[in-house]
Amino acid sequence: MIKLIVSDLDGTLLDEPNSISKINLDAIDYAYRKGARFGFATGRDLASVNSIKSLLNQEPLLILGNGAVIYDGDGTVVGEDFFPNQYLGEVTGIMNAHDVCHMIFTTDGFYTTTDADEVRRRFIERIAAVASKEIADIFDTDKKKPCNNLVQIADMHEFTETKRIIKIEGFHINSDPVEAVKRDLEKYTDLSHLSTGKNNVEVTNITAQKGLALKKYMKNAGLSEDEIMVLGDSDNDISMFENFRYSFAPENSCDEIKKKAYRIVKSCKEHGVSDAIYGFIK
Repeated sequence: MIKLIVSDLDGTLLDEPNSISKINLDAIDYAYRKGARFGFATGRDLASVNSIKSLLNQEPLLILGNGAVIYDGDGTVVGEDFFPNQYLGEVTGIMNAHDVCHMIFTTDGFYTTTDADEVRRRFIERIAAVASKEIADIFDTDKKKPCNNLVQIADMHEFTETKRIIKIEGFHINSDPVEAVKRDLEKYTDLSHLSTGKNNVEVTNITAQKGLALKKYMKNAGLSEDEIMVLGDSDNDISMFENFRYSFAPENSCDEIKKKAYRIVKSCKEHGVSDAIYGFIK
């Protein structure tokens, strides 16, 4: 019997930015009635999921920052696995060397080592290029978005001594500079670097991965692997597919995810989460 369903957000559960279709919401309610809780596993931070979780009739489990922080349904922090601060200068230096902008997500704000206004401008430019002008406009006007709250680091030593870093996200309008950053990061065995979409890379602690975080939570909650089903579409979801048998990939997923999936379901736009739930939970 499935007791917990954990889904990625962008490209999996959300049919539009910060929106869950009624079809998917009805399926989640159906799963709850069948005895299964629901959770999010995402690269996002807490502020950017608050409006999404409010759409549900129950409080979800939250695995944020690709596994850096875990919140139980009651809002209690049940797991933390932060970026090792000693690598901050080296990682941001690699990104800067390849002209890849970056945003540093911490427990109390968003930062960059370069000009904050320029990073914001290029982030929105990239969103317009890889997604749509409409989505870029949302990021441009929503004052809660990380890109609109960036602060340039004034003192790197003080920053690394006082801040808890969830992740570093690098991005570029083209993929080649991002791929170059990934190659340079290969030597850091204490770090994980994964992509959540086109032309970006997210760097975390090597143990801050969705699948590993979910395994930690599973053990503390007294669940077994066969009582959990997971859904995802991109590179940062692979660890869930590697650690949990019942893994479901929307049709729009990357090829590697599809190869590892227990089952491929309808695309995100066609409410693939509901397809997975109704097709598997009876």
